[in-house]
Amino acid sequence: MSIVRIFKDGQQYLNTWPLESKLGIIFPENRIIKATQFAQKTMPFLAVFALVWQQFYSIGMVSTSAAVLTALFALLLPMQGLYWLGKRANTPLSPQSAVWFYEIIQKLQQVNVFLPPVKDVPTYQHLAEVLKKAQQKLDRTFWQEV
Repeated sequence: MSIVRIFKDGQQYLNTWPLESKLGIIFPENRIIKATQFAQKTMPFLAVFALVWQQFYSIGMVSTSAAVLTALFALLLPMQGLYWLGKRANTPLSPQSAVWFYEIIQKLQQVNVFLPPVKDVPTYQHLAEVLKKAQQKLDRTFWQEV
């Protein structure tokens, strides 16, 4: 799998995963998604700020290299989060999570929600899509049972 595909899968997973507080207790996704979203918003500004600050208060080559390294580090932080999310999206579910996944599908089918069939082993991306549907179609008591 190419690195670009992993980043795209990570962004899709970030946009799909429902940020429910109950899920934050079970899965680390909520923390990773919030940190990645924060980094996507603020780190480009920090990178530009480091380079501009260096131009105004330049001491020499050491400060230039430190500014460039700071900018690179700031720009790579959101990519680390997307990489983790992309790898996680394509990871097969653990046996316990797979059982829970199929239970949620049954609850959704009881309220006549169409879901495409999962071919092979379900992944965390499949779980995110099912949880998103559950968030939209099921009442709040579902999240109390989680």
